[in-house]
Amino acid sequence: MAGYPPPYPPPPPPGPPYGPDWKYQRRMLREQARAQRDMIRAQRDAYRAQVRAMRRTSIVGPLLVVIVGIVFLLVQTGRLASHSLWFWYSRWWPLLLVSVGLVLLGEWLFDHYTHHDPQQPQPRRTLGGGVFTVVVLLIITGIIASASRGNADFFAHGFSLNPDNIDEFLGEKHESDQTIDQAFPANTTLTISNPRGDISVSGTSDDNRIHIAMHKVVYTRSDSEAASKAQQLVPQIISTTPGNFTVDLPNMAPALADLTITVPASTPTTINANHGDVRIHAIQGPVNITSNHGDVEVSAITGPVITHINNGDSSFSAHSVTGPISVEGHGHDLTLSDIAGAVSLGGDYFGTTHLEHINGTVRFHTSRTDFQLARLDGQVEINHSDISGDQIVGPLTLSAGNKNISIERASGDVSVTNRNGSIDLTSAPPLGNVNLENRNGSVNLTLPEQAGFTLQAQTSNGDLESDFDLPTQESNNRKSIAGTIGKGGPLVRITTSEGDLSVKKASLSPLPPPPPMPPSPPRLSINDGDGSSVYIGKDGVRIVSGSDGSSVIAGKDGLRINTNADGSSTYVARDGTRLITNTDGTSIFTTREGTRYTANADGSKSYVGKDGTRIAINADGTKTAIDSRGKTLSDAQINDRIHQIEAEMQRAAQQRDTERRIQKARQH
Repeated sequence: MAGYPPPYPPPPPPGPPYGPDWKYQRRMLREQARAQRDMIRAQRDAYRAQVRAMRRTSIVGPLLVVIVGIVFLLVQTGRLASHSLWFWYSRWWPLLLVSVGLVLLGEWLFDHYTHHDPQQPQPRRTLGGGVFTVVVLLIITGIIASASRGNADFFAHGFSLNPDNIDEFLGEKHESDQTIDQAFPANTTLTISNPRGDISVSGTSDDNRIHIAMHKVVYTRSDSEAASKAQQLVPQIISTTPGNFTVDLPNMAPALADLTITVPASTPTTINANHGDVRIHAIQGPVNITSNHGDVEVSAITGPVITHINNGDSSFSAHSVTGPISVEGHGHDLTLSDIAGAVSLGGDYFGTTHLEHINGTVRFHTSRTDFQLARLDGQVEINHSDISGDQIVGPLTLSAGNKNISIERASGDVSVTNRNGSIDLTSAPPLGNVNLENRNGSVNLTLPEQAGFTLQAQTSNGDLESDFDLPTQESNNRKSIAGTIGKGGPLVRITTSEGDLSVKKASLSPLPPPPPMPPSPPRLSINDGDGSSVYIGKDGVRIVSGSDGSSVIAGKDGLRINTNADGSSTYVARDGTRLITNTDGTSIFTTREGTRYTANADGSKSYVGKDGTRIAINADGTKTAIDSRGKTLSDAQINDRIHQIEAEMQRAAQQRDTERRIQKARQH
């Protein structure tokens, strides 16, 4: 009313407000509702503007950009090896989340303690969609890198939480022991399969028996359930096949069984371990090991050792082995010492490789390094950033990248190729051909002062120093020397770029000669009146023929062929492959990798792959096949596996027959 000048109009009549016009009333109500909505929206926009004004961008984004840029710069300039970065990130990528969280926590604490006006809201820090996307991509990259190292269960490092073994974390631990003692005939092959638990085998049994000690661990909620599972956790022992003894444990999660087995020293041994360590000691026959998750240790072995490691955190060690050693797969550390035979190491190994006192040839091949030498009198150590060695007998061939190479006293031919790292080499007499090539790194070569050779050395964008009296040629950014030292001889060729080159001379003594080989035993042949005979060759091959037609052929290199009077036979090849043929036509074939195939006389077949794949084909043709992940295989996949293993078995049979003919011919 105050908006009207006097005299004021009369008040509205009583009754509904604004008179009886209901249309007018409805319009006014709508306008009021619209005004309220506009007011709410205005308040919301004002609040958003205030919050937006108080919002501050986190420094996580700039820090990530700077760190990633620095890392890429170090890789590009050769200061940081790309594979070393990949290896480090695959193990420590969760620190990224920890670092981001610590930065955000520090920012929150700073804003909290510097906020003094209680009437104003506290500022908030935001990552932003772009930074969040980068963090997610870095997390995915870390997961992929971790899986590429064989650590697929990166969330479970050391344990696996799933429906099969959840009782391991909810139930109590129950332990029990069991022993098995059984006759073990001579010339018998031992095969052990343990899906969960350690395996320890030693050739210390002197009573022609096998002694098995089992330590069982079961995780359950009750003693009765633990006792029941412990009774089920019993190895299936198969010894009916002549010449073969199999110990097979069932896969019962959450339970495991550690095996300690002693057998006669001359027992050829095959081990398949899924989750657990493997230790073998004092075996005088071939050893074949497949380890999926666990360390492997062998010592005092006189036969060949073939090992497959399938986990990036597993390690292999071998000591006092007189036969050849072959290690394939991917693992962490390798340690070999006092090896008389040849050594072959292939795959990817992410830890430290230490080699010491190896009389045979050495081959080390990974995706990053290729290293070969004829004999190792000293030691060699290889890690993610350095390669060092001393007292090496050539020919030596080394190809690497992003590593610093240091070799002391290497005799014979030497060839080293490197990039983004230094090369330091000291050649011991007798001097052979030396070829050193490097990119983005220095080269330091020390030669015997009394040696004669032809020298060719060149560097780009670096200094050149030489103890030999040869003129230095300079052209643009290149410096070189060339000439003949003494009476000439081997060619010493050095090239490098973006690094200094140094050629020194020193008084160097030759490496000591290897110890003399023991004399070969004379050939010995004994024939009995009943037709039996014994033959021992100079190379150690023994052939024993019985009067009933049976025969045993045994070589020092692991070859063994047992032929019984009933026609059955057991064949063990030099590489550990085994083929058993029974009188009823049943064949049992085991590859060097541990794959096992059985073809029965009734047409049924069974296949157990090294990766855990299992195939069963019944006599009526029905098939059951699952892979290591529990997925069913298709008929095409089944046929491919069976066809491949049968072809390998046929080749083994042909090799067996060829060996028989060769050895029998030598006997006569």
